[in-house]
Amino acid sequence: MTSMLASMNELYEAKKDVDSLKQQFPELSEQLVHVVSLTRQLQLKYGYMGSLLRDKELPDFEPQFVRGSILTLYQKEIGKLKDNPNIVQLKTVMNKHRKVSDSKLFLLILGAKPELLQGSTIIK
Repeated sequence: MTSMLASMNELYEAKKDVDSLKQQFPELSEQLVHVVSLTRQLQLKYGYMGSLLRDKELPDFEPQFVRGSILTLYQKEIGKLKDNPNIVQLKTVMNKHRKVSDSKLFLLILGAKPELLQGSTIIK
């Protein structure tokens, strides 16, 4: 699945909002980096993480070959993030930058530079 290409301006705007989120809500940011890193380490799709955060089922992102016990553990970590009192701030950033895509937004959270994400459509 490919998505619309985000412009450089949109990526820079998303990066600015991500940096602002990190400064204003450090505890939320720490939890978020933990979950995004876990998503990457488990080789799950970032779209799956985004769908769990939004409470939406997106079959295209559903993991196919991951043990149920691993998914349960992962979903508990997502639940801890969603229990953060400032989760609304993250959801606001995610909704604002929907065109950027969850995968690129989460890579920005991990510290990727917008220039490296421009035009990339492989990442899910």
